[in-house]
Amino acid sequence: MVQESLVKLRDVRKSYGRTEVLHGIDIDVPAGQITGLLGPSGHGKTTLVNLIVGALKATSGQITVLGEPAPPRKVKSQIGYMPQSDALYEDLTAVQNLRFFGALYGMNRSQMDEAIPTVLTTVSLTEQMGRKTVGAFSGGMKRRLSLAIAMIHSPRLLVLDEPTVGLDPVHRVRLWKGFQELVKAGRTLIITTHVMDEAVNCDDLVMIHDGQVIAQGAPDELVKQSGTATLEAAFLDFEAKAEQGKSTGDDAVPDDAAPPRVAPADTGPDQHAKKPRKKGGSHA
Repeated sequence: MVQESLVKLRDVRKSYGRTEVLHGIDIDVPAGQITGLLGPSGHGKTTLVNLIVGALKATSGQITVLGEPAPPRKVKSQIGYMPQSDALYEDLTAVQNLRFFGALYGMNRSQMDEAIPTVLTTVSLTEQMGRKTVGAFSGGMKRRLSLAIAMIHSPRLLVLDEPTVGLDPVHRVRLWKGFQELVKAGRTLIITTHVMDEAVNCDDLVMIHDGQVIAQGAPDELVKQSGTATLEAAFLDFEAKAEQGKSTGDDAVPDDAAPPRVAPADTGPDQHAKKPRKKGGSHA
């Protein structure tokens, strides 16, 4: 049985001026799974998720999100996006922030009354339902509130850019348990990370190096294919092979060639609305 892909990218390229930063990306994101984008900082992960949510436009190639070509305006209400920079209104409380974004997503009061305690519990912020404004939050608390905002409208697809940066180990573990519960409830997640300990929790992993996909598959299968003992060693092996391909002249793998794909074992709202003053990035 062929599994549905909620997100498809075909030969996607992105350039800034004369500099190409993404080179012929081909990715399928299966429904009902956690797909991780793994790679070093500065190698294209954030650019890639910005293309998926429609914050950037590809220079060439095709991107389909929930059956719609990017930018996916028609299905924006079914997408939750958590950017690297927290998009929060610091003079509002956590609940006021959630109500503001919930209204932008078209939620009514009763829907928000039901959703807010649930998302605050998921991100371990139930104690912040009082009058404390976000400006007094720690960096880790702001990251967790940003995640709650991305989840407030129960989207089919969650796109999370480095969601655990700045969090302590306890909250990181709790969030990943929450991610797995979301998948059990039928959600699909795309998560960027450069942390190997987190990447092993993904159902499907896309390894990215220098703007290219160097491998994709289940973490354990990638380790097996590379002949190494750990996911970190597997990444370094695929990375070395990619670099070797670039340096072999006529034998080099072209940018648009398909990366290794390991088969599994048998086994947003209108941002132009009138808003209070905020600090940080923006939610799709």
